Amino acid sequence: MKEKLAAILTEILEETITPENIQEETNLTTDFGLTSLNVMYFILEIENVFGVEVDLEEVDVKTFFTYKTLKEFIEREQA
Repeated sequence: MKEKLAAILTEILEETITPENIQEETNLTTDFGLTSLNVMYFILEIENVFGVEVDLEEVDVKTFFTYKTLKEFIEREQA
């Protein structure tokens, strides 16, 4: 999962993000400097790459802050 997230972040930020840069408590927004527009694109790519649907009205935005919470969300949605 880290490899796919690193690829998504690399594409969005146009700089190399490696899986080693992503730890359980890594804040995906502030640690990588995602803007609000980047976050929207990030969410769309999460949906496409992992085959999940994100309902922004029902999902807490904090879900996308750390790798750990995002990973847990994706695993729940894929189950």
